[in-house]
Amino acid sequence: MVTAGPRDGTLLQLSAGGRVWTFDGSRPVVVGRDQRCDVLLPDQQVSRVHLGLRRDERGWVVEDLGSSNGTAVDGTVLPAGRPDGAPGTGRPLEPGWEHRVRLGLQGGPELLVRWAPVTPGPVPGPGPAAGPVVVIGRDPSCDVVVAEDPLVSRRHAAVRVTGPGAAVLEDLGSSNGTHLNGVRLTGPAPLGPGDTIGVGGTMATWDGRAVLLPRAGGRRTATLSARHLGVSTRSGKRLLDDVTLTARAGQLVAVIGPSGAGKSTLLGALTGLRPAGMGRVTWDGRDLYAEYDHLRHQIGLVPQDDVLHRQLTVRRALDYAARLRLPQDTTAAERDQRVRQVLAEVGLSAQLDQRIDSLSGGQRKRTSIALELLTAPQLLFLDEPTSGLDPGLDRQVMEGLRSLADDGRVVLVVTHSVLALDQCDLVLLLATGGRVAFFGPPQQLLSFFGVPDHASVFRVIDDPVWVSRFAESPVRQAYVGSTSIVTPTPPPAGRAPAPMRPAPVRQLVTLVRRNLAVVAADRLFLALLVGMPVVLAVMAHAFPGEAGLSLQAAGGDPAEAQQRIIVLVVGAALMGAALAVREFVAERPIYRREHAVGLSPTAYLAGKVLVLGGAVALQSVAFTLLALIGLPGPDDPRVLPWGHGEVALAAAGVGVTMSIAALAVSALARSTDQTMPALVALVMGQLVLCGGLFPLADRAGLEQVSWLLPARAGYAAMAATAELQPLSGPQPDPLFTPTAERWALDLGLLALQAAVFLALTAWALARSVARSGTAR
Repeated sequence: MVTAGPRDGTLLQLSAGGRVWTFDGSRPVVVGRDQRCDVLLPDQQVSRVHLGLRRDERGWVVEDLGSSNGTAVDGTVLPAGRPDGAPGTGRPLEPGWEHRVRLGLQGGPELLVRWAPVTPGPVPGPGPAAGPVVVIGRDPSCDVVVAEDPLVSRRHAAVRVTGPGAAVLEDLGSSNGTHLNGVRLTGPAPLGPGDTIGVGGTMATWDGRAVLLPRAGGRRTATLSARHLGVSTRSGKRLLDDVTLTARAGQLVAVIGPSGAGKSTLLGALTGLRPAGMGRVTWDGRDLYAEYDHLRHQIGLVPQDDVLHRQLTVRRALDYAARLRLPQDTTAAERDQRVRQVLAEVGLSAQLDQRIDSLSGGQRKRTSIALELLTAPQLLFLDEPTSGLDPGLDRQVMEGLRSLADDGRVVLVVTHSVLALDQCDLVLLLATGGRVAFFGPPQQLLSFFGVPDHASVFRVIDDPVWVSRFAESPVRQAYVGSTSIVTPTPPPAGRAPAPMRPAPVRQLVTLVRRNLAVVAADRLFLALLVGMPVVLAVMAHAFPGEAGLSLQAAGGDPAEAQQRIIVLVVGAALMGAALAVREFVAERPIYRREHAVGLSPTAYLAGKVLVLGGAVALQSVAFTLLALIGLPGPDDPRVLPWGHGEVALAAAGVGVTMSIAALAVSALARSTDQTMPALVALVMGQLVLCGGLFPLADRAGLEQVSWLLPARAGYAAMAATAELQPLSGPQPDPLFTPTAERWALDLGLLALQAAVFLALTAWALARSVARSGTAR
């Protein structure tokens, strides 16, 4: 039951040795070894009357009462006080946070102290409150303020008291959801004492009377633990074999080993993107796989490939990332402040307005790290961050990671480089087959193997005897501890819920703006965008004749009109394919990472289609009008009063549909090298099977294939506008009839083709994510 104290609605909670004491603030609290103390701690390090907690205008204050062995709060020693509790010697405690109070500086007991307001507050939404309400959020007006977590919405969640001993937890429309005991809420849920409340990346506790946040700096005590991890392929090949490790907040851990030792497999298991088939991973005592939907907010992953648009400045790239990752109620000023904060953390404040493609390799990698820091993760994983860097930049990056770990994070880096292992607290060496050959301080690595340098370690590591030696070594006992074989815990069946993808329209607007910014910053792309219609139009004017698309001007001879329509159709198809064929394959690392943290695939695809399709439509219209400038248009347009415009509209349809087809090719391609042959094949197919070179009607196989090509429908629409008859053949071509209805049917066929290519592209994107292991 939630109760308010008689003074101002605050509760003080102390816990030690499995016991919990709660006080309402009506009087001071004394802690000591004496039986008369409010909190009795029978330990020889504790004085009879050791410390006191009292209320003043600042809230609760803890003070030493003249103890013999001293008192420390969150690692800071309090000045020695007097038994009478003279004012002025105490330290105020922050509301809502858990503080660690050490009684006796030489190994005395630790007391956890928390106090929190439980003043009722309003909750937005329909219906009256049934009782006192505690609102949790980022806004200062909330009852429980979580100001340091950028993933928390302004008014994120609420605890509503429904009766004696009963409460309900509900989400208040937050961007990242609310979790109860690691499970995302889908509606109001009963809340009991001891339940955990996940908001953003923060875990609070409901004690039945108040919402209690972790103490200030409490994340520094969290531990990442992996026990008996095992991964096998379907054929039975072991990729990881009984891997066990522990890393505390504040530690930098390097994972090294020869190629094929399972380093990337381990990274997938520790991040939860590719869960291990056997074993268990915990963060701060919570099962990563079972509670992945909430714990994913505390994980940052920097892939080997930079996930940045290099054409943008550092500020703009991070701002767009912040728009996609942070809650939708984050203001522009808050985003800018957050961007500046993370750049300061990685030492790039001076490069705020510098283009990413002008940065050094080390600076680009630090920018990728800053991008992950936007959401304030406490677990930071990096895959080969120093790959391709010279030794100086290698050390610079590792020194930066050392600094990030010192700020209270677990930082784990997979690397082939051994040049800066001295910056690490621990080194995990994996042997072939994913077995642990060493885990301990880097200073002990060479002595363990009895070799003079790190290169020699890699020469002897293939000998399986080292795995056995490590298993029996004192180093393992010291840094791995007792890990007797236990029944491995497989991850729960099924996938974790997909990350919340809030406000797809808002994401779409952000993606369109980012795509336009990338286009505007890419001079080569702009030159291609503007230059291609002009160049192709000049080439179109090289055709002999001055009749254009007019049969009357040509004396009834359709040859010139047919040739010009072929040029228009193939030119529009070429522009559409050229602009889009490399788009997805070049951005694949960016998409995979953004999808893993909540990017809507629909918004991503729609953003590409809107920008590229719009650009290609403008190109096609410009190309058509320039190619026909000074030439007669169709004699009797079918739909529009201006024949040139009707032809340009069909050309735009061909270009847009072709760009979507090229996006599908790009999503299916595994590398940019595969896109150029595909581009040639696409364009040649449009030329050969457009229907203008030879009759396609009643040509088994060819006719059916041609119906899948945009040029076929586009040529037919233009031919209908120009009143061209189909080329002579055994059967009349059903697409060529010069009527408004048939022209509309041809454009409808283009729309149907575009829909099919869109579906294929969406499937290919989903397949790409699934194959990479980031679909969890």
